[in-house]
Amino acid sequence: MQAERSQALSAQPYQRTPERKGHANGFKPKSLNTRLGTIEFAVPQVRGEVDFYPSALEKGVRSERALTLAVAEMYLQGVSTRKVTNILEELCGTHITSTQVSRAIAQLDQELHAWRNRPLDETPYLVLDARYEKVRRSGRRWPEGPRKSGRRRPDPTGR
Repeated sequence: MQAERSQALSAQPYQRTPERKGHANGFKPKSLNTRLGTIEFAVPQVRGEVDFYPSALEKGVRSERALTLAVAEMYLQGVSTRKVTNILEELCGTHITSTQVSRAIAQLDQELHAWRNRPLDETPYLVLDARYEKVRRSGRRWPEGPRKSGRRRPDPTGR
C-alpha cells in the first residue's frame, strides 16, 4: 500500500520533485471482518491534490463479501439477527452488530431486485433441467409422471 501511495504521489517519501502531487500524511487504522477473524490494517493517508485509497481495499467496507453473504444466508434460513451475531462471534471471533446484518440483507435485496429486473435479450440457447422420481407401489418401484392426457399415474412399463 505504501508503494501504491508513492506511485500516486509521483514521489518517494521525503523526495522533493516537481512532479510531486501531494504529501504522505501518516497512516489510519482500519479493521476488516473476515472468515478468519478481524484483520487490522494501517492504511496510508495522503494530503494535497491526490485523492488516494489503496486498490486492495474497498472504501467503506468493514466485512469481507463472503462473510456478508454468509450472514445474509443465515438470516434467509430463519436465524434471527441476534443469533447471527452470536454465531459469527463463536465461529469467526468477530462481532457483527444487528445493524450490519440488516445492511447485508438490504444489499442482498438490492442485488435480487436488480437481477429480477434485468433485461432479457434474445436467448440463443435454452437449457431445461428435469427431475425423475421413482415411486414405490406395493413394495415395488414404479416410475411416475404426467401422461399425454395430463393426468399423473404410474407407468408400469417405465416409459
